[in-house]
Order: sequence, then structure tokens, then C-alpha cells
Amino acid sequence: MSLTNYSDLETAVTNWLSRSDATFVGLVPDFITLFEATVNRRLRVRQQQTTVQLTPSAGVVALPTDYLSWLRLTWTGNPRRELEYVEASWLQAAFPDNPVDLPSVFTIEGGNIIQRPIDGTATAMEFVYYAKVPALSAGPNWLMTAHPDLYLFGTLVEATAKTKDAETAVLWKARRDELFDEIVTLNNKTRGPSTIRTMSPTP
Repeated sequence: MSLTNYSDLETAVTNWLSRSDATFVGLVPDFITLFEATVNRRLRVRQQQTTVQLTPSAGVVALPTDYLSWLRLTWTGNPRRELEYVEASWLQAAFPDNPVDLPSVFTIEGGNIIQRPIDGTATAMEFVYYAKVPALSAGPNWLMTAHPDLYLFGTLVEATAKTKDAETAVLWKARRDELFDEIVTLNNKTRGPSTIRTMSPTP
């Protein structure tokens, strides 16, 4: 059978475990949701990288709702400048009076990005971050398209935890974790050469 969407996955889980009773079938969406939570805790690959434009108000702007972790924050004025990440306590100590000037640093506190100094021109910032994998229930996503086996074995891990089939759960978990490792390795290979170029002042 095909394995391309949410319905296919639901069917595959019941087929692989030979379970068709209504109680079990009704729990399959929960198993999928639990697996997706695991994905968003563990996976950080190129396909999750997202770029958005954010415009702070008084130096504060909310994080995107699908935010997992940041990669880069760039002030888009002229000339563009990369903002340096600092700890929240350092930012508060360094800028106690909330000065207005070109921003140079930022921190993340709670659900917000905080920049300092405060940008009085309300210039947009370019924020590059790792985003959550969209829920499969909302439609096919890149992870299901590229790695349907991870979706299947990951969901089977959650399902066998419910059925208390420890021996089978160990088998599916080993396969799931192997696939996580393979995807990370593939991601590293497709990012290009591993040589790192650094920028520094001319002596």
C-alpha cells in the first residue's frame, strides 16, 4: 500500500500491529501526535530552516509559533548587521536604560526576542530558525514525503508502548533511532563541504 498521507499512516499502523478494534484505532491519532512531539525535540535538519521578517516594537517581538531554535538574526537596515546573541541577564545589565540606537545584540526570553539598543526606526529583522515539522493531520509534510519509514516506525513505537508489547517496542525503537541517525547523516552530507570560513580583521 502507499504511505504518503495521514490516512495511509493510520491504516499502516493498524495493519502492522494486526489491530482493528475500535478502541485501538481511535488511539492512532494520539500515537502520531506523540511521535511528532519526539521529532520536534530531536530533529534539526535543513528542511526545518525557515526565514521570516519580524518588526520589533520597543525592541520586543514575539517568536514565531512554530519556533524551535534560532540560527541567525539580521537587522535589515543599511548596512545590514548580524545581531549577537547574549544571555538575558547580560542584556539587562548592559542596557538598563533601554537606549535607542542601532541594535547590536539580542536575547530570547519567554516567547519573545528582545533587541538592544532599541531600534527607533522600526526596521525589520530577518530571523532564520528551525521550525517544527508541520502536523501531518494538516496535510502531507516534507518529513512524510521524504521519510515515510520514520513516520511509520516512530508511530509504532508509541503504539506498542500502549499495548505493552515490550519486545516489539524495542525492535521498532531501534529502527526509529537508526532512521533518525541516517537522516542527520544525510543532512550533513547535503549541506555542502565541511570547511568553515571565518571572518576576522586584517592584521
